[in-house]
Amino acid sequence: MQEKKINITWYGTASVRITAGSSQILIDPFFPFPDSRIKVAEDAYNNCRNILVSHGHFDHISSIDKIAGADTAVYCTKAPYRTLLKKGVGKENLRLIHVGSVFSVGDFSITAYKGKHIRLNAIDCLKAAFSRRVLQNRKGIIKKLVKIISFLERKETLCYLVEAYGKRILILGSLSLAADTAYPKEVDLAFFPYQGSDRLCEIAKSIYARLRPKAVLLTHFDDTFPPFSSEIDTSEIEDYLKKRAAVYKLRHGGSIEI
Repeated sequence: MQEKKINITWYGTASVRITAGSSQILIDPFFPFPDSRIKVAEDAYNNCRNILVSHGHFDHISSIDKIAGADTAVYCTKAPYRTLLKKGVGKENLRLIHVGSVFSVGDFSITAYKGKHIRLNAIDCLKAAFSRRVLQNRKGIIKKLVKIISFLERKETLCYLVEAYGKRILILGSLSLAADTAYPKEVDLAFFPYQGSDRLCEIAKSIYARLRPKAVLLTHFDDTFPPFSSEIDTSEIEDYLKKRAAVYKLRHGGSIEI
């Protein structure tokens, strides 16, 4: 009998579609700023009626009101739940979950673990907000900034364990782990969102040492929300991981099977 496969497509930032047979889930789907080099087709997320939210920041939930249809279920914690309600997502679409929630979506079994957002240094945030790149692209900058700061994380970042066909996928909401949480080890694939610090490689190495996944998919390293985002050089962590596990860095819209 042919082995059943899970297909994983990365669209950019933390946005991923996971497909197992006729079952599909979206993680943090987004549309980039109109002036971004990165494009996501308007119909890219069609026919996927279940969305998992890792946390409530702008680049993770700001497009959900455009993506969710009448029969879409959006699984999230309190902070993104409240934000999405304010942004026009219907209460009937929202499913409030918390650390420890276990639920099924088609062939998927999903467990929510306590996560932790990578530490955003206040000085670094100010430097980014007033960088040369920002000042050179001032058109509409205040509107963009007001939008971004209206989306709050509230220390509610989640990690998800997604299981199907005997495979385990661990999705980190940010490149950090809670010290007091026992995460699944040696999963078949872990998502590492590679953005948010000047110590990314060091942080990713420590996470790998703690989890020892069989494979890593790099996400969030791209420049999708200019001028506030940036393209991250992943070569150092790729070199490190390739000696220890399979490592995937996809093009936008690219897929792998496990």
